[in-house]
Amino acid sequence: MRRIASLATAGALVCVCAVVAGCGTSVTGVRREGPAPTETVKPRSTTAPAIAGNPAALATMIRKDDSVSADVREDLTPCKNDDYPMDTDSGNLTSGDGPDLVVNIMTCGDGLGVASYVYRMVGGKYRCVFADEHSGVYGTVDSGRLQVIHEVYRSDDPVAYPTGEESSIYVWRADQFVQIARTYQDYGAKTPTASPEPLATDPVPVPDSDPVDPGLPSAKASGAPAGEPSPQASGGTARAPSGGR
Repeated sequence: MRRIASLATAGALVCVCAVVAGCGTSVTGVRREGPAPTETVKPRSTTAPAIAGNPAALATMIRKDDSVSADVREDLTPCKNDDYPMDTDSGNLTSGDGPDLVVNIMTCGDGLGVASYVYRMVGGKYRCVFADEHSGVYGTVDSGRLQVIHEVYRSDDPVAYPTGEESSIYVWRADQFVQIARTYQDYGAKTPTASPEPLATDPVPVPDSDPVDPGLPSAKASGAPAGEPSPQASGGTARAPSGGR
């Protein structure tokens, strides 16, 4: 009788296990109806925009953008070696129609960053959605986020040796960039370490910019647009930000 009772008890436990998600890790249980719904994300190319490899066309586009300061537009000409003082990066920063373009404008002589912009592709045109025109600035794409570095100088610091570095990380929310991290690193410290800094509480204002046509020459065109050096002559060599890194 005891054996019969034990078998009955074991059978009851098996039934209970069958009801409660199968008593095994390989059973999906209540998730058999499918995974929870997720936001549909439009597939986007990770290839760098074509204009990133054509410095002359890129410079022309920036000079057409009225949201860029007049000084930057007027000074954006080839250096003595025919290279434009620009550096570009690209990545999926916003929900545009293609990879976003980060453009850094620098001085010809020492490569000091004078401005950094983010251009968002919508409907085949680029619109400036971020602008930082403070000297010593350099922007880049960091794991799908925008990183903006500011070299910090004292009045007597040479360009190659700034006092420190301020780094800010931004993400795209509700059609604006929002700062989510900010650190400062003192190059003069015995062990330079990035220390957290207070965050900006307001989203970054979007420049008052109209969409600009990239103006790339067609594949059939030979040579560069009138009045511009050819892409081969202009080079487009990437420059790293100046400073102690």
